[in-house]
Amino acid sequence: MQRDFILIYPKYQAFELDSLRQTEYTRLETLVYLDYTGATLYPQSLVKHSFDYMLSNVLGNPHSSNPPSYLASRNTSDARKALLGFLGADPDVYCVVWTTNASSAMRIIGEGYNWRPGAILFLGQDSHNSLNGLRHFARKMDAHVDYYPLSSSEEIMAIENKLSDLHPTSSHEHPGIFCLTGQSNVTGFKPPLSLLQHASSRGFHTFLDAAALAPTTKISLSGQELNNAVDAMAISIYKIMGFPTGVGALVVKKDFLNSLKKPWFSGGTVDVVQVPGEAFTLKDGPERFEDGTINFLSMSIIPWGLSMISTLIPLLRPRLASLTHWTARALSQIQHESTGKPMVHVRSPLPTLSLAEVSQSYGFLITFEVANAIGEFVNCEIIEYGAGLAGICLRAGCMCNPGGASNLAGMAGRMLEVQNGDRKADLEARFGVRSRGVVRASFGLASNFSDAWMFVKYMRSLATNNRLQNLVNEWATRSQPCTS
Repeated sequence: MQRDFILIYPKYQAFELDSLRQTEYTRLETLVYLDYTGATLYPQSLVKHSFDYMLSNVLGNPHSSNPPSYLASRNTSDARKALLGFLGADPDVYCVVWTTNASSAMRIIGEGYNWRPGAILFLGQDSHNSLNGLRHFARKMDAHVDYYPLSSSEEIMAIENKLSDLHPTSSHEHPGIFCLTGQSNVTGFKPPLSLLQHASSRGFHTFLDAAALAPTTKISLSGQELNNAVDAMAISIYKIMGFPTGVGALVVKKDFLNSLKKPWFSGGTVDVVQVPGEAFTLKDGPERFEDGTINFLSMSIIPWGLSMISTLIPLLRPRLASLTHWTARALSQIQHESTGKPMVHVRSPLPTLSLAEVSQSYGFLITFEVANAIGEFVNCEIIEYGAGLAGICLRAGCMCNPGGASNLAGMAGRMLEVQNGDRKADLEARFGVRSRGVVRASFGLASNFSDAWMFVKYMRSLATNNRLQNLVNEWATRSQPCTS
């Protein structure tokens, strides 16, 4: 089967990635991992290198000045430089604020931006909830929140025109922040990053959520496409290299960082504090926003890991695009044996897209819904559960992206009916099982054809011998509350 696949997708082949799978991921021999958008799997040498270093060195709190602390501070500085290099960011323009994750990086923007009445927060409808959360900060200061759709060339042109109409280039006042999701974690859509340049040229500050984009896409903040047009962006290290967790970053222009307000202070962010009293002096630069002690034990591994990943990214794109394209088409062809009705409804990327279109405009994930033999949609969580029993790791739900997931599941119109206090069970009772979300399979660093084939083989099995209905019945029994 793989031989036929390679004849159709010759660019899949990459000796370096085959070797990586064999040497770094032996623990995947009995598991099909298809949740790389949720978390990249770490190469085992990355963890070994990190712990060997810690066992051979003494590292201290970087807020001290003794030799172990100096070593930790040097590692932290080296990690900042490595991340700027990985993202193609000019160190004279950009700096790195270490956070616990991408969400914490976004919170710095929400808390510190100069929101004012009439300012605009532009958010894509296909945004992660960590980005959606910025609207609370904006609305608190009577700023306007404007959601835009962005899944087609027509919608891209529409947002460009809207930005131009809202703010002419002759004005010197920043009208607000234009936020762009570099790659949707639900639809996989990758809008052109040139939108950030356009927004910047119209006077907007710009923010890029690169959490899902950075692991498989080469980003160059100071290169020709972006040309320093991004004022700030957020990433999580574990999304890129699998390890460590608990380390994210706000990569931000120095002048933009200086314009952000710090609404409180904590250990590590201040030079002087009057106690008792009110006076305090915040530190300058990134440390002003690095609350408490950063994860200094993990800093030494970041340059090593980013260097490893940067050499593999050019190889990943053709391989993962091939897997995504083949799998989406294979899934879309699955029909119920008993009725001939389609079982898998692939929502993104559409199976009709060409390989080139998938490679250019989508991340390497497939979002789908499953219907039973008479065409009724099945709770997405049942598919995740059943796949897990078979050793296949998927993700089900809205993936913290309710706008993107509801649109794919045909529930976008129902969003107007959602109320404060609603739980998932409430929405299912009112709108049906599709309100639970969709199923996602995502490829990444260690993925190979065997993973795709085993996944498709399992999904095909559900269409035979009433197996899907048996799984639904098993889920219903499992979900019943205990009455004894």
